[in-house]
Amino acid sequence: MSANRHGPNFSYQTFCHYLPRTTGASSSPTDAENINPQIKRILGCYPDSTIYGAGGHSALLSISDSSCISSSWNFTRTVLHERLNSNKAPRPPVLQWMQQLLEAVACLEALGYAHGDINPRNIMVTEDDHLRLIDFDHSLKLGEDLEVGDYPHVRPISMAENTAQPGGTFSVASAATELFALGSIFWYMVRGTELWAGVQGLDLVDRLTARTCPEMDLEDPVNRIIRECWTGRFGSVAALAASLHPPAGVFERS
Repeated sequence: MSANRHGPNFSYQTFCHYLPRTTGASSSPTDAENINPQIKRILGCYPDSTIYGAGGHSALLSISDSSCISSSWNFTRTVLHERLNSNKAPRPPVLQWMQQLLEAVACLEALGYAHGDINPRNIMVTEDDHLRLIDFDHSLKLGEDLEVGDYPHVRPISMAENTAQPGGTFSVASAATELFALGSIFWYMVRGTELWAGVQGLDLVDRLTARTCPEMDLEDPVNRIIRECWTGRFGSVAALAASLHPPAGVFERS
């Protein structure tokens, strides 16, 4: 997937087994044996990418070429959950954020991977109010069993579904699982509360498993996108990202 001129909207803080187990900042690993296979593949697709540093069990990878914007890790970061719960923060730029998240997940999809744990605490808000998808410690290949996730961003599979296509607790990693999580994120952005807030236990599990959607005005295009994410209308994240056509300049940086 070629990057648009605004750059892929993600940072890589990937917890992996193949990086030096050091504490604090260190120089970028150069030995191919020390590079996480996922990062290695991204470096192959984006040859001008750079691993800026490794520390603890993490690595930060930024895309940096003539078409992209370098992203950097901010250790005093704000995550989406905090931003949406702040009384002082401006109104969320919902369409811009939707596009940025879709582009980020579509970039992973093009590499054959799923983020695997999309939730409001794994999305960073930059100082200029753009989103970055972070924390790839649960990333997995498309088609692998999906066992990790927080309600309402994952959907338990029914017994019938598990019989037809065995998988993990939340099926197998796919466009459908990534889009379901994104639909719940988009709902949170628009409504300011989590999907099925206040519903707990088996009642919540049953609603998510059955893809029960709250009543929405489907004349509203954002509501339609949310519903389509939950119901699996799109066969890929890239297809949904391509279907959005924001007004010219809406994602321009100040």
